[in-house]
Amino acid sequence: MMHFEIKEEYDCVRFGILKINGKSIRTPCFWIGIEPFSKPNILDYMHLKTILVNGYKILDKHVNIGKIHDYFKADAIMMDSGGFQLMKKNIDVSADKVLKIYRETKPDIGVVLDYPFNPQNPSDRFERWKKTIENTKIMFANSDGVVLMPVVHGYTTEELKNACREVKEITDPKIVGIGSLVPLVKTVNMKKFMEISKTEPFKFLIRAISTVRNEFPESFLHVFGVGSSTTMHLMFSLGVDSIDSMSWRLKASYGAIQLPAIGDRFITAKNGKRKELKEFSLLKNCTCPVCKNKSIEERKRLLDNAIANTFYNRAIHNAFVYVKEYEEFMKSLENGNVKDFLEMRMKENKYYRKIENYKQSDKNP
Repeated sequence: MMHFEIKEEYDCVRFGILKINGKSIRTPCFWIGIEPFSKPNILDYMHLKTILVNGYKILDKHVNIGKIHDYFKADAIMMDSGGFQLMKKNIDVSADKVLKIYRETKPDIGVVLDYPFNPQNPSDRFERWKKTIENTKIMFANSDGVVLMPVVHGYTTEELKNACREVKEITDPKIVGIGSLVPLVKTVNMKKFMEISKTEPFKFLIRAISTVRNEFPESFLHVFGVGSSTTMHLMFSLGVDSIDSMSWRLKASYGAIQLPAIGDRFITAKNGKRKELKEFSLLKNCTCPVCKNKSIEERKRLLDNAIANTFYNRAIHNAFVYVKEYEEFMKSLENGNVKDFLEMRMKENKYYRKIENYKQSDKNP
């Protein structure tokens, strides 16, 4: 039902084909995160080839929506167990129940019920990983044809190596995910984690991805939750095969809009703590369903965080920007100018420059 083939590698970027359930997906790929029963449904505004559906919402509503491909029209659908939301709400759900949801809804890929690490509570990492690996054993033993993605977690190289080893004792995964890395790209205070505090978060990010890649060199490698309009390029530059993001929606609720090559921007800034939009040429060139054929003043009004009922507009706009950025990256990969593209898009990004410098120093110690 599933096969992953690496076609070519360029610098650290690699591209290939993921064949699953009769479909061929180009990699690296980007999965837009979607919550069932929530508006806006971005699929009403654009066609998406790959989406990540949050299974927590289905569990929470206690409903049977039938086959997920009948509910959402996309080429390939990955379903997350909702472990992060379950952790935040302190809800206990069994691996068997999640597996039952996967059997009923039939996603192309089902993510093992995992327990992401909480940066604010490092003392329970061992217990969280213990529960994750137990769920991995249960779900693979009873998968009955469901394509499962195991997920590894770790805030030291040794933790990640041990996690990979324990997964290998259960299965030889063709696909594998890395979780708990979002805090590293969000610059959460990581001083409590010895190895990370000795280096810098971006260095550990490189080390984490490299560690898991070395353990599973031929596997399709997915990194959870790091697919914003800028971090997607960082991940692809590190050779990640797959990323996802729900942040198009979360940033919209926070009042932020996304534009190519820059971070969050706000139409109306507050107390000088938010970056007010000044890159009007980027907004003027936007062709999303909200901005298309509108004047620059109308676009600003429709996206303004200070005006009521503009959340949907920002969410649609942000999702469109994410997808467009991904498409532009794939074009650069196909045309053989990915390095130039990354330099152009990421020239102002401090993490990209640090990563490039770190990769060079690693090659020339």
